[in-house]
Amino acid sequence: MTRKSIFSVMLGVLFLAVTATSCNKFEGSQTVPSYIHIESVDVDSLTDYFVYGAPSHKITDAWVFVDDNPIGCFELPSTFPVLKKGPHKVSIYGGIKVNGISASRDRYPFYMPRIYQNLNLVEDSIVNLTPSLNYYPIGEGVNIAWMEDFENTNSLMPDESSDTSIVRFTGDGIWHSANSFYSGKVELPPDTMDFTVVTSDKFDFYRGTNGVYCLLEMDYNCNDTFFVGVQYVKNYQLTTLPLVKVTPTDKQHDRPQRWNKIYINIGPTMNNNVTSDYFKVYITSDLTTVYDPPYHPINEPRYYYFDNLKLLYRNL
Repeated sequence: MTRKSIFSVMLGVLFLAVTATSCNKFEGSQTVPSYIHIESVDVDSLTDYFVYGAPSHKITDAWVFVDDNPIGCFELPSTFPVLKKGPHKVSIYGGIKVNGISASRDRYPFYMPRIYQNLNLVEDSIVNLTPSLNYYPIGEGVNIAWMEDFENTNSLMPDESSDTSIVRFTGDGIWHSANSFYSGKVELPPDTMDFTVVTSDKFDFYRGTNGVYCLLEMDYNCNDTFFVGVQYVKNYQLTTLPLVKVTPTDKQHDRPQRWNKIYINIGPTMNNNVTSDYFKVYITSDLTTVYDPPYHPINEPRYYYFDNLKLLYRNL
């Protein structure tokens, strides 16, 4: 059984469990379910780039509610039954893989749901939906502490132990869109051990709160593994904490398709260290090996491209 098949079975079990409590019978004389098909969930391409940055995303799931009751979380594309007919309120939230892990799925908290107020459901028929989402207004569901798209600046500085730095780069292989002509690039020759870059900004927005939900998101393209983590200072002591190991992107595709996106959950680390003075985000190569077969030969340079880094948060 494939991984996707296993996940589909799990979603089916979730659907039965949810419907048993929230929609435990057909509506009126209905004896056959209606169906909804969602091919994909997108982000509005008209999103204000200068406020929210690039609208790049990796929405893999749809979290669906009918009349504010949960129907289930569905890996896309998906067709699923609904035990309702006629006009109903249908709300769709975008879902992501937290830390890039398939078993760790959650609603993306910074997009508003797409709400269909009177969606007409027809028994034994499929309604096709193509939802597009928007961010919550700044300060009303989303705050952006830091963005780096490398178009004008570079706020990722090399650590004192780093063998090289990240540079603004334009040319073949960059993340390219209507607003994007530069990416950040690190290239390590075969005889160079590692790199570490750290945000020049110090963040303390979690202090004095009852907790925050915080995600670091980034687009990346690389042929070697790297780590993402945080550095924080508490009682004059600097702690460096790796959070996620990111694997190489698919080398079989052409360069534009090699880019991937990841959402890294930083909130728990900050919430467990609310008395720290500040924290920074860092990115570092895998210090355990000079190369990482089978991704590339030992004599091939290691490259890492980064773009559209964002640190978003909201108070709990």
